Amino acid sequence: MSAVQSALFAEEEMGPKPKAYVPNPNAVRNRLRGLLQEMREAEHWPWQGAVLQLYRDIVPPQLYAALPDAEEAARWRAEIGAEAARLDAAV
Repeated sequence: MSAVQSALFAEEEMGPKPKAYVPNPNAVRNRLRGLLQEMREAEHWPWQGAVLQLYRDIVPPQLYAALPDAEEAARWRAEIGAEAARLDAAV
């Protein structure tokens, strides 16, 4: 392997590692607020198929995990969980 090729793999040549992405808690809250509002306004699940699975099973847990306070995440989880149960019963 040439010196040029080996330099491609040397960490010290790559510089500092980029910082990990940290979501803005206010943006996370706004997204949760919008999701909850959409659910509250619906008489039945407003989504179907893969989109329903996305907004029911995938997005909310990721948003809860992005909040800095576990108690706040638990409150959001309870509110969205209650709406999910209501929408499940409406089917």
